[in-house]
Amino acid sequence: MCVMSDAVLFPNYQRWFIALFEQTPPAGVGFVEFALPTILLITGLFILWDTCLLLRAMLHGRWQPIISNQISDVLNDFVQHQSMSFWTGRMAGKINSQINYVSTGFTVITNFLEIIGSIVMILINVGLILEINSYVALIFAVVFVFRLVYGLALMKPMSNSAKNASEENSSLSGKIVDSISNYSVVKLFAAADAEREYLKPARKKTITTRIYSFFIQRWFWGLPNYVWDIAFGLTMLLCVILFANGNILVSEIVFTMSVFFNVMGMISRIIGQIPDVVEKLGSAKKSYDELNIDLAVRDAENAPDLIVTHGKIEFKNVWFKYKRKWVLRDFNLTIQAGERVGLVGPSGAGKSTLVHLLMRFYDPTRGEILIDGQDIKTVTQDSLRRSIAFIPQEPTLFNRTIRENIEYGKPGATDKQIRDASHRAAAHDFIMGTEKKYDSMVGDRGIKLSGGQKQRIAIARAFLKNAPILVLDEATSALDSETEIAIQKSFDDLAHGRTTLAIAHRLSTLRNMDKIVVLDNGEIVEQGTHNQLLRRRGEYARLWKMQSGGFIQE
Repeated sequence: MCVMSDAVLFPNYQRWFIALFEQTPPAGVGFVEFALPTILLITGLFILWDTCLLLRAMLHGRWQPIISNQISDVLNDFVQHQSMSFWTGRMAGKINSQINYVSTGFTVITNFLEIIGSIVMILINVGLILEINSYVALIFAVVFVFRLVYGLALMKPMSNSAKNASEENSSLSGKIVDSISNYSVVKLFAAADAEREYLKPARKKTITTRIYSFFIQRWFWGLPNYVWDIAFGLTMLLCVILFANGNILVSEIVFTMSVFFNVMGMISRIIGQIPDVVEKLGSAKKSYDELNIDLAVRDAENAPDLIVTHGKIEFKNVWFKYKRKWVLRDFNLTIQAGERVGLVGPSGAGKSTLVHLLMRFYDPTRGEILIDGQDIKTVTQDSLRRSIAFIPQEPTLFNRTIRENIEYGKPGATDKQIRDASHRAAAHDFIMGTEKKYDSMVGDRGIKLSGGQKQRIAIARAFLKNAPILVLDEATSALDSETEIAIQKSFDDLAHGRTTLAIAHRLSTLRNMDKIVVLDNGEIVEQGTHNQLLRRRGEYARLWKMQSGGFIQE
């Protein structure tokens, strides 16, 4: 019963009710008594129909948010597990828009069901009209076929326009989010007007594609409306002719006109839903195609977890090409368990590439990287990254509490563990000085904290993670000298007993390393301790002499 539409029921209600006045009650039966069963039937059917509508709405409201959220969750999990190459050159805002397009695109299922239901109702109505006059049914059939064929003819241009509009809108969203995310830079350079000009071309493209899409849809609606008008006139004329010849009753005329409006209304709804379906499918498909990129780095089938017993790292005959350029060529380096190694060299020498390969953000073109004799390509990526604590030049903090940011190093850590890690990172004192202490929000990207404070939070997070391997990527280069000296002790404590790989332009931070490796053009040019390299008077000594305030002059 829930499948039936009031488009079928209501005309029949009218027909049944008006037909009462065209009939004569049986002898001895009053008119009210005669009409009462029909009235009760119609009323009962209305109540049953409204109950069905209520149940359908409740089910739809119950499951739609859940399904949409599940799709969004799956997509978010998918992109979170994507390789680093997926994120290179992509804007977070655009990716977010694409996830939203796909997660809301499933609602077309509801549209499809409604379209199918409407088609069934149209066929039922045409069948009912056939009982009265086949010519009227023929008019309905011709109009329906015309609008359907016309709609299908415009389907492809509508789909293309929807895809283009979706692409331009996602691109614009990404640029807007990028601009807002870097609001501090915009303020520093008084570049609000420049940002507005920068966004103008993207806005113009978005407007152009949306206007084109709008006009395609208007054409989709325009011409069929005239056909509908003519069909309405023909139906009225036909009813008049039939009535004049005594071939149709008033109740049948009312039924015919009601069915006409209902059928045309259903046809209009079908045609009206097609653009929405096409737009959602177009946007969802376009976004899905861009998101559904094969993983550049994936776990081997049934890959085991990495087991770090000592922490020895080996780069064996590693070659790596990025954008058709060789960054590393037959690179070999062994870092003993517990050894602290510094990487030095000009920009582009391959320092960060080594770290990215070790973290398995990328796979080597040739060669292998071993940790305690295990090729990192044969173990799970999650277990590999759980074994490495990474502290970058600019720590990345979530817009969450200090506690939550530290706990990221060990989900589910106790308050005592979090506080112990904070004490070891010399972060506890400044945390207790904030308004809500460990429950203080750090702001977007940690904007409420100073550079040194953010670095201490990152160190506390690394202490809490307690990984056997530590990687420092320019971890103090953005700090002033006083803060650097204060934080360096925390780094020394953190590195104690751990295999450590540190990248630094400020060479003074590497003086106490067990070994310093100097890179140039993806190759090792020399290695040794700080004093050994100075005595050799090679590349390291040259870089040391070129420094001013501890930085390499590039």
